[in-house]
Amino acid sequence: MKHTVVVAGLGNRGKIHVKGILENPGRFELLGVYDPSAEAVKKTVERFNITCPVFSSAEEMLVKTKPGIFVFVTHPEIRMEYIKLGIKHKVKGISFEKPMAVSLADAREITSLCHENGIKAIVSHQQKYMKQMQQMYACVRSGIIGEPELIRIFMRPWASQLGTHFVDYALWANGGVGAEWVVGHAHGRVKLTDDHPSPDYLFGEARLKNGATLIIESGYLAPFTMSDEEFWCNNRLTVYGPHGYAWAETNGRCAVFSPETKGKVELYQYPKFWEQQEDTQTPYYTEYADWMDDDGKQHSCNIDISLGGFEIIEGLYKSALENTRVDIPLEGGAPDAIAELKRILPEQSYPEGFKDGGFYKNGLQVK
Repeated sequence: MKHTVVVAGLGNRGKIHVKGILENPGRFELLGVYDPSAEAVKKTVERFNITCPVFSSAEEMLVKTKPGIFVFVTHPEIRMEYIKLGIKHKVKGISFEKPMAVSLADAREITSLCHENGIKAIVSHQQKYMKQMQQMYACVRSGIIGEPELIRIFMRPWASQLGTHFVDYALWANGGVGAEWVVGHAHGRVKLTDDHPSPDYLFGEARLKNGATLIIESGYLAPFTMSDEEFWCNNRLTVYGPHGYAWAETNGRCAVFSPETKGKVELYQYPKFWEQQEDTQTPYYTEYADWMDDDGKQHSCNIDISLGGFEIIEGLYKSALENTRVDIPLEGGAPDAIAELKRILPEQSYPEGFKDGGFYKNGLQVK
C-alpha cells in the first residue's frame, strides 16, 4: 500500500526527511511541502526535483491534500500546535523530530492525543539506523553477551540535543524495557536558553525494569575521547552482559567482546555520522510504512519508547532539583523542569576556553 505524505519544515533535517520518503517510492506518495522560508523551499524543490505543490502554510497543505501522514520538522516549542493540527485534519500517522516536547506534561499529552485519535506516531531518533548502531544492537539482542546488566551512555553535547537520542538507544538495546527509578545531578545555566534547552551537564542513574542499570552522562564534563573537530560525535553507548559487551559511537566505531571473539575485542570502523546521516532516514521510513501496513510491526522509534526516554531525562532533572531518588512514572502534575532549573540553578564558573556550553579551539566547538 502506498501512503500519502506531506512535509512541513524544510531546513537541513527537513530535507533529509524528504529524501527518506522519496527513497521509498513504492511506499509513499509526497503530496505537498511547506516552509516559511522561500529559500528553503527553493533548495528542496531543486535538489529533489519535486513536482508536488508547495503551500503557504501547514494548515492549507493539510486542508487541500488530506494526507494519511503528516511529517513536521520543527523546533520543539511548536510540537503541540502541529500535533493538534494533524489531529484536526484526521491524519493516521505523524513523524516528528526530537526532543518530543519541551516539558513532560506536553510529552504525555502529545502521546495521549495520538493514542486517543488512532495515530501511529514516531519520533526521529534515526541514528539507531547507522551501521555501527545496528551491529551493536544485533549483538546485544542475539543474546551472545547475555541479558544486559549495565548500560552506559555518555556524550559531550547537552541532554536535549543528543541525550534524548542516546537514552532512546539504550532502551532500544534493552529490548524496550523502561525505568523503575532514577537519581540525577544537573548544573550549568548556559544551555538552558538554547532552542533545545537543558543544563550544561547532566549525570544520573536509572534502574531498569529488568534489573539492568543505566548510567547517563551528558554535557561538558562527559568524557572527551575524540579529536577536536568531532564534538558532535563524542559519545558512546556500551551494553555489558555477563558474557561480554558491545559498544557503538556515532563517529562510526563499534566493538564487540563475546565468547565468539575468543578473548579478543573486535573493532569495526564504519563511515562517520556526517557520511551516514542522510541515509538513516530511508530505513526509518521503510519501517514506518511496514508499521502503517501492519499493527504487529511496531516502529522502533514509536512514541511510547520515546516518551519512556523523555521521562527518564525529566526524572533526572526532578531528582537534581529535589535531591532525591525519583520513581518512574513521575507522579503529580509533571512541572516544567526546565523552568525550575532556570529558576534554581546558580551561575557557574567555567575553565578558560569555555563559551556557549562548550570549549572552543580555532573557532570550533571542541569539548
